[in-house]
Amino acid sequence: MSTKDQALSAALHGEALLAAQDPSIQPLLDRLTALANGHGDTRLETAGRIAGAWFGAMDSDAGHELIAAGLLILAGPFDGDRLTLECATD
Repeated sequence: MSTKDQALSAALHGEALLAAQDPSIQPLLDRLTALANGHGDTRLETAGRIAGAWFGAMDSDAGHELIAAGLLILAGPFDGDRLTLECATD
């Protein structure tokens, strides 16, 4: 990869990370959080299934599946210790 391509890659990486943290997606996350209704284990399992299916087939040209999986991950805690505590109270 050329230096020019590396610089472009770094810029794209940074902008994508900023876009993922844009507060305008909060209503989507809130909706998914409410739908999960405290079932973080199911929320994260669903995210894993969606991402796994995309990676297994990779015949989708849009990548909407990965966006959906990411939204589910962001819609609540995903730290293993926190998820364990959350699941223990379900």
